[in-house]
Amino acid sequence: MWPRRIDAISIVVAVVGTFILATGGRFDQLALSPLACFWGLIAAFSEAINTVLPGKLFKKYGPIPVIGAAMLVAGIAFLPIYFTQPMPKLAPVDVWVIVYIIIGGTLLAYTMYLSSVQYIEPSTVGMLGAFEPLIATILSVSLLHADFGPMDMFGGFLIIVATFMQLMPSRNPIKKPN
Repeated sequence: MWPRRIDAISIVVAVVGTFILATGGRFDQLALSPLACFWGLIAAFSEAINTVLPGKLFKKYGPIPVIGAAMLVAGIAFLPIYFTQPMPKLAPVDVWVIVYIIIGGTLLAYTMYLSSVQYIEPSTVGMLGAFEPLIATILSVSLLHADFGPMDMFGGFLIIVATFMQLMPSRNPIKKPN
């Protein structure tokens, strides 16, 4: 189905806000390296696919088997890297941190994120993902003491506005296809 007008406007507002954060308000240069921008764009593209694509699979099989199968395939795809890299020495705390990242930061986080598509529109789920660059900026300012100027604040404000635009009710109720 086509997005509502407010969805299209909020997407533009979020992209502008993210662009302002990525450039630091200086439109002639990026505030991050070109390599970081490249991987960010790849991540954004894959996240958009990740949010919309599994909808029919979730309805047929449920989110847990679909996400489990996807993680199994990804793990198998990365096996050659595992065998070609030297194994670092890990302290017990390192092992627990890795287990937490795998279970809490990946498995549970993506399961909840992608399961939300069953209850709210994928466009809204995607817009909530626009908070990620804002959170990254806030963490880099607070933990790494990065500069955060007025244009950065404006970009963050635009992302927040775009997210709240998604909450605006539609004049015409959305008709679900059969």
